[in-house]
Amino acid sequence: MRVSNRQIRTGPGIAGRDLVADRVRRDSTAFSSSFDPDHSEDGFNYTGIDSLGQETRGFVQSKELRQAEKELERAGINVSSISPRRSTKKKNRRPTGVEFATLAEQFGDLMEIGESPTQVCRLLAFAQTNTVLSDALLNSSELIINGRSLSEAFAAQSDPNGDPLFPITFICALRIGEEVGTAEDLDSGTSKSAFLLTLHRFAEAEKKADAIWASIRSALMYPIAVVLFSIFAVGLVLYYVMPKMVELYESLLTGEDAKLPLITRIMIGASDFLTSWLGIAAMIGVVIGVMIFLRWARSAVGRDRLKVLALRLPVFGSFFRHFYAAQTLRTLAMLSAGIPSMTERFQVAAETATNPEYARMLLHVRHRFMTESTDLHKLFLPYPFLMGKEFAGVLLTFEKTADMQGTFHNYAKVVEVRAERELETVLFWFQNFAIVPVGLLVGFIVAALYSPMFELAGRIGGK
Repeated sequence: MRVSNRQIRTGPGIAGRDLVADRVRRDSTAFSSSFDPDHSEDGFNYTGIDSLGQETRGFVQSKELRQAEKELERAGINVSSISPRRSTKKKNRRPTGVEFATLAEQFGDLMEIGESPTQVCRLLAFAQTNTVLSDALLNSSELIINGRSLSEAFAAQSDPNGDPLFPITFICALRIGEEVGTAEDLDSGTSKSAFLLTLHRFAEAEKKADAIWASIRSALMYPIAVVLFSIFAVGLVLYYVMPKMVELYESLLTGEDAKLPLITRIMIGASDFLTSWLGIAAMIGVVIGVMIFLRWARSAVGRDRLKVLALRLPVFGSFFRHFYAAQTLRTLAMLSAGIPSMTERFQVAAETATNPEYARMLLHVRHRFMTESTDLHKLFLPYPFLMGKEFAGVLLTFEKTADMQGTFHNYAKVVEVRAERELETVLFWFQNFAIVPVGLLVGFIVAALYSPMFELAGRIGGK
């Protein structure tokens, strides 16, 4: 019997609560059989009365009706109706950076209070809304029970495409927690669990990166919307309005007066071209070209190429260099807390670098360090463009103090502040002045449409 759309309804009070409990016992098996993991949101919608006597509606996360009912009762909700929550078919998407960051923070906090890795994995698995992440945590707990270390269990997880699921920096943070045990908190100066510190630093870096990209996306929404609307308006004018206006002008202007203003003739020529077969073919070619470019930009080769080009943009280039430099510095600072080998630190940092040019720089420095054992400040001399002019002084400080974690972490904060300030400045000018070319284009079109009317009115008035 399927009752996935069925709702249990009762009135408030003791009798209603008993009736709900009785129906729960009778229908829990049916509700469980109707639970579809491909469509379910892992929970139930409910309507009930809270402890203040007010009606409340909401959603409780649970895979079993009886468990959901118990959780609502413990929360002081007298349930009057409850039904499985369903949505569109779920997609096995890869977790976002924020989801990884949230998981890292929760994992570090639970490890700090002494929970076992197996228990932490299971607790967090049932708290995830991403099915790929939830399944990976449950699988990791099984591997840990079978003798794998925590970092090995997480490294064995893969996404739906077969690629490693968890970032290498996340795996290294777990490995550092396993091997180091405790580490010094640079902010408070106290010793804390290495799990807590490294995972929180990983989460901090992921959240900062996500916040920066989110601010860029939100800032670009208005200019992009204006540009798209302008393209639509210009297309409407050229394909529909301008041909009608030409017919009007030709009927009004005759003889010597038939010559239209230059600006109008330019618009008529553009309209004639776009409405011709050659113009239509050109527009189709432009659309196909844009689609090909977007597809290439989403590919691994295209993304890497665009990231390298972004470093040398005349306006955004400085921001991108500071952004990627801060990521590199934070990664090296975190790795220095538990990986003693300098060459391994650079190897892992290169593998996790999101910009290919920074990855090549790290691999080159690693190779020269292995073969020449030269001081780091000499190896980084060719890279002030990528790491900043002050980085040589930072390396000299590290070589004197042997504290890569502290010096790199502090310099990363400085670089991040610069990146944020540059981004604010660039986005301010972009948001306020990106519509200027659009305004000029619209003004040109309006002038082209109405200048013949003004000229005709002047000729009539002169007569």
